[in-house]
Amino acid sequence: MDSDKQTILLKKTANLLVGTHDFRNLAHQAADLVVKELKDKNLIGASVFRLHEQENLVYAYTYANKYRKLIDALLPAKFSQLNISLSATNNLVVKTILTNQIQQSQSLADFSKGALPESLTDKIQKIMRAKLFATLPIRLKSGKVAGVILLALNNPQLSGEQLVLFEVFADQLGLAFSNIMEFERLMAKYQNLTKRFLASEEDAPSVKFTLRITPKENEKLEKLARDKKRTKAEIIRDFLDEV
Repeated sequence: MDSDKQTILLKKTANLLVGTHDFRNLAHQAADLVVKELKDKNLIGASVFRLHEQENLVYAYTYANKYRKLIDALLPAKFSQLNISLSATNNLVVKTILTNQIQQSQSLADFSKGALPESLTDKIQKIMRAKLFATLPIRLKSGKVAGVILLALNNPQLSGEQLVLFEVFADQLGLAFSNIMEFERLMAKYQNLTKRFLASEEDAPSVKFTLRITPKENEKLEKLARDKKRTKAEIIRDFLDEV
């Protein structure tokens, strides 16, 4: 692929990912785009995974391959429901996250250990006619690994040109992911503030009514208010909250 084609791909990627605020949509669009645009580089499939640190799990999000319908029929569950623990260090997807380095293998089973049986992944690999798999870390702007993109090729060798192009694509994906995570943080903060505001509104005094009491009762109420340095209305509300 010459430099002009590389530039075109990167522009398409940038245009596609700008404004995307949902990681699942981002993953789907990115996987479809890279497979479509890099057919001439022996790329025949791509899948995207996201790290969920709080759960200590890596979740599969989406994949793109022309045999997807056939592959979906073989899977024991939806691809997006598959996950693997970070403790499964013999899985190359997990190893990519833990080492922050690219991993390669000619066997799909090396990337699905702990999630799918080897007999099934061997069958899927034959359907895809894939001869090489490579995982690249999806890094945030901070350099922290937040996910992985798994690429399938029909050639057993990965050239330097391919590697450079795949790395640039993964870097772009990381920048878009950083924006999504920031958006998610802002939305979580907004939702938290909204809940707190609504809760405070529910607790705020808003019902008015007239309470008739005797002069003696009023005298006691005024004394309590002076002693506790609160208003008479606050004394009454405190009493009702304790009942």
